[in-house]
Amino acid sequence: MRSLNRLFRKLLEVQGVIVIGAQLCATEDALELLIKRHGNAKPRCPTCDTPMGGELKEVVCRWRHRNIFRKHCMLVGTIREGRCAVHGRRNERVPWAGTRARHTKDFEEAVGRMVQVSNQTATSEFFDIAWRTVGRIVTSLVGRLLPADVLDGLTSIGVDETSYKRGHKYLTVVFCLETGRVVWVGEGKSASTLGTFFELLGKERREKIEVIAMDLGGAFRKAAMKWLPHADIVFDRFHVVQLLTQAITEIRREEAGLAGEDERKALKGTRFLFLKNPKHLRPKDKVAIEAAKKVNKRLARGYELRVDFEELWACTDQFEAARFIASWTRSVNRTSLEPLRRFARTIQEHWFGILGFFRWNRMTNAVLEGTNNKIKMLIHKAFGFHNVEALKSMVYLCCSGIELTP
Repeated sequence: MRSLNRLFRKLLEVQGVIVIGAQLCATEDALELLIKRHGNAKPRCPTCDTPMGGELKEVVCRWRHRNIFRKHCMLVGTIREGRCAVHGRRNERVPWAGTRARHTKDFEEAVGRMVQVSNQTATSEFFDIAWRTVGRIVTSLVGRLLPADVLDGLTSIGVDETSYKRGHKYLTVVFCLETGRVVWVGEGKSASTLGTFFELLGKERREKIEVIAMDLGGAFRKAAMKWLPHADIVFDRFHVVQLLTQAITEIRREEAGLAGEDERKALKGTRFLFLKNPKHLRPKDKVAIEAAKKVNKRLARGYELRVDFEELWACTDQFEAARFIASWTRSVNRTSLEPLRRFARTIQEHWFGILGFFRWNRMTNAVLEGTNNKIKMLIHKAFGFHNVEALKSMVYLCCSGIELTP
């Protein structure tokens, strides 16, 4: 019997317990391991970790553990209930499980590893637990494993919003530009939402931030100017090009609406070709664009200006880039293409932030755009989330650098 108990201790890999027996539970088709704590363990409050006193009462508890021999494994043992001077009556803290948890930490981490590479539904089916239980385990893992100093030492940050639900429901995501990890997630995309993050940082940590990268929207800029007046604002290259391609799309739509039958045939199927980076066009794409340019001179001129704008990112410093922007906007203002003229005015209004791309060694929010795609994939794989807090916990688990080793 002693050797059998030693075997189960090896299989469990749980510290602080002694296996005193094992039995099969016929009702659940599970293996129950009867455990007890070491005799010299003092009862401590699970909230503040202070020793508990008062009348100690024994309570029988069960915890789900990792499977053994392809059987569900349940740890069954008695723990003590005592009185904490601050928090009142509590069950004692145990090293293998969290407060009021019905699963061991090892089991929770196994679930977390599965969630990081799969989805919530597949995880619940694989471990034979409820879908909501997976969500609660994710929240527990984030609360336990997300570093307390995740907001310390930030000097350069990126901010962006991502849609998570129909009806204009957004999350504001803040990440560290140096590590590429998400450091904060908030509900909404307003200046007050980002202000909540800056308020959480505190004055001392805010003063260490030197640069913040964002899109050209006014809300984030307003919050940054209020809370980080000393920091340099960089408008992200991705969003600048996105505004340009939206202008080209608008021109193409207008011209297609006014075009005759022959022009319409030439323009058909070219929408995404005009949005592509010219460097990535295939030979047949170039043929289609040239055919469209021959039948529509306005669209041809707009596309030429769109191609010329790509030369901005090849500039070696902010001074050369400033001269290029001035020259390019003059060329646009000599045309009658109103969508491009609006874009040129936007560039002139935000030119200093755009030049930050060159001041800060070609800094972009590209990593965050990749993270946003990952967040959208999480939402898609989960077929939606019942509440935003569950989604935020999932984002922290999968995008903040939490590592769960096997």
